[in-house]
Amino acid sequence: MPSPTPAPSPDPAATAPAPGRPDLAARLLDAQVTWVLDELTGEALADTVAADVSRVLEVAGRLRLGDVVAVEDVQEIARRVVVEVTGSEVVESIAVPEALAVRRTLAADRTPLGEVVDRGDVEALVTRVVAMHTVRDHVLDQLTESPAAVQLTSRLVGRIVADVLTQNRARAEKLPGVSSLLSFGTGAVSRVGKVGVGDFQLDRLVGDAMGAGAQYTMRRTTAIVRELVTDDVLQQAVMELWDLQAAEPVGQLAAVVTEEDLTDLVGRVRALVAGVRDTETPGRVVEACVATFFETHAETDLASLLTGLGLTEDRLTQDVRRLAGPVLEAARADGVLERVVRARLAPFWESAEVAALLA
Repeated sequence: MPSPTPAPSPDPAATAPAPGRPDLAARLLDAQVTWVLDELTGEALADTVAADVSRVLEVAGRLRLGDVVAVEDVQEIARRVVVEVTGSEVVESIAVPEALAVRRTLAADRTPLGEVVDRGDVEALVTRVVAMHTVRDHVLDQLTESPAAVQLTSRLVGRIVADVLTQNRARAEKLPGVSSLLSFGTGAVSRVGKVGVGDFQLDRLVGDAMGAGAQYTMRRTTAIVRELVTDDVLQQAVMELWDLQAAEPVGQLAAVVTEEDLTDLVGRVRALVAGVRDTETPGRVVEACVATFFETHAETDLASLLTGLGLTEDRLTQDVRRLAGPVLEAARADGVLERVVRARLAPFWESAEVAALLA
């Protein structure tokens, strides 16, 4: 009887896992996901952030702004931020609440204004503004071309003259015999039919006179302003006004504007800004600002630029930890962080290259 044929030895390739040992790849993926989660949360986060910020700044120290960023790209982003972000629903919805919150905060502040704003800074600003003769002269010249401004000035001057005459008449009537003399003059003028008796109707009389030469009145008024309102006089007047307000609490000054007025004002300013934002002017202004920034800092390395903006390594590390820490902790507790990390790393461990290395 022939001896039985021995069973063939099992093929190692047939009994081994699929090519690439996906079980090992899966375990390595699990280990890496756990390692990344531990690095991004808990006590290890502080060291991770500090190390990453240090490495980023080390690289940034070797890169100049003009070599790595195109001015056109920054201009496009800045323009989009100004147009789209400032006009977004979120910004629009918080404009009024934020304005009211600022007002309430200031209204509760009992600090004197003089302790909040330095008098020396105010005086320097006033000195500079007062010295801008070209601007002041331009405004005065433009006022003489405005019919409404001319009419307002004429009425104002007329009221001042009429008030002065009325006050002087009241004082003169207190002198013996003057009252009878003024009454006689009033009656004579009334009989001629030129003007009524009641206080000589000075407002109307002087107003008509001013109106007849309104343009001339306006030009003479602006000429007098130029002559009398010198730099020293104007600066002294403004600073005296500042000194009067400097002793007042900030809250008392803020309370001058009611919440209703502020709400209406913010709404109107928002509409004004929206109208300007829809034109080409804001875009051109943004582009000019970005271009100027690049002209100044194109040769500056990114690390020095960040430091110049106040973003030092310690500050960046603290801010990232403060802002990112709670978010990462909450994301890990919810399981979202693990799913995101796993989805990001899984393609590597499932790739053909890794499968070949683990085969």
